[in-house]
Amino acid sequence: MKVKEILRRPPVTIPVTATVEQAAEAMANNNVGLLVIVDPKEPKKPIGVISERDIIRTIAGKAPLTVTVDKAGTMGNFIWIREDETIYRAAYLMRKHHIRHLVVLDDKGELVGVLSIRDLIAEDRIIESLSADRRPSTKE
Repeated sequence: MKVKEILRRPPVTIPVTATVEQAAEAMANNNVGLLVIVDPKEPKKPIGVISERDIIRTIAGKAPLTVTVDKAGTMGNFIWIREDETIYRAAYLMRKHHIRHLVVLDDKGELVGVLSIRDLIAEDRIIESLSADRRPSTKE
């Protein structure tokens, strides 16, 4: 099963100039745990991400809510996956990097979605597909 088959909705983006407060509002309004940071001039080319954890760390570090998302999030070096990759690869990347979200790109490197751990466990067919891969073969 491919990543693009289980994407549930369009990605939620935020401009690089937005504040942490605006990011928190966008997350709450859209019920998401990760926003993709974009340059408004190239909204399909992700330049970073900001997660709920990034916002919590920023607030805990006593930074003002007016700090911009590029200072609080991960810029450039975020984990992503192509939409044609398998859900097994997605699960592997999440486990390896201890993350709950993957930015999903098309073959041009343009943003098509965000895959969350919730997306992977939301449907029985996905869990069955993942667990079937672990069952020992009965063929000799």
